[in-house]
Amino acid sequence: MTATVSTLPTTASSGRPRRLSGWTRTRRQIAFETSMVFRQRNTLLATLLAPVFVLFFPIVSRPEDATGWTMLMAPMTVLVLVFSVYINGATIVAARRESQLFKRLRTSELTPTQLIVSMMVPLVLLGLVQVGIVVAGVAVLGGPLPADPALVAAAALATALLSVTAGVAVGSVSPNSERVQYSVMPLLLLAAIGSNLVVAPNVDPGLRSYLLFAPFTGAVDLVARAGESVPVLAETPLPVPPIVFDLGITGFWIVALGFLAFVTWRWEPRG
Repeated sequence: MTATVSTLPTTASSGRPRRLSGWTRTRRQIAFETSMVFRQRNTLLATLLAPVFVLFFPIVSRPEDATGWTMLMAPMTVLVLVFSVYINGATIVAARRESQLFKRLRTSELTPTQLIVSMMVPLVLLGLVQVGIVVAGVAVLGGPLPADPALVAAAALATALLSVTAGVAVGSVSPNSERVQYSVMPLLLLAAIGSNLVVAPNVDPGLRSYLLFAPFTGAVDLVARAGESVPVLAETPLPVPPIVFDLGITGFWIVALGFLAFVTWRWEPRG
């Protein structure tokens, strides 16, 4: 699979190659990567099944009031991104490095940063579409729409960025494409368990408060606060407003995992 064009377009007047801007090259590569998502069966399957998986729970156990819908929708909105963007991102990175595709792409006109951005932007966009599908699915099933859509949008974007950064980090430390399915599990389990416990009313309030330090739980808290009827939520463990804390802790994990990806990244396969 190749992803770049080796020749430059020429101008009609002089016949000289016309150098494309970095934005143009990146945009064309993003378009190519987006088309590849629909050609790779495993990636496409995970992309399509993630919303179906999270919507299964309100189908079999429909909440009785707005508070129940909020407690269910908050982790669903975040986990749909974890299941698709995070896992797909890690799998793509490990598989491409193992096949030495990254090594070949370095000879193209795209810079390393442009290559990574082009590869991950389609996953982020697809993840945001999935969040829209989940919100619409909840409405179809009889649940309320978010009272504060801006908070949901902020949480979805922050989670998408965190998921793609985590995918690059985990994919970069995975020895090969076979082992990556095990490498993604610790963070996946932490996200799944933490996202549900942080909005569970029967969990110790002190534990729920410190759960906000975990990755992805801050975004869950944001979505819960955007609900029509907000349940009793965890108190922030620091003396700052909840929304500020949620965005700040999510930003911290984006930076931390981004640094891990930077220091462990290899263009060639790992030995």
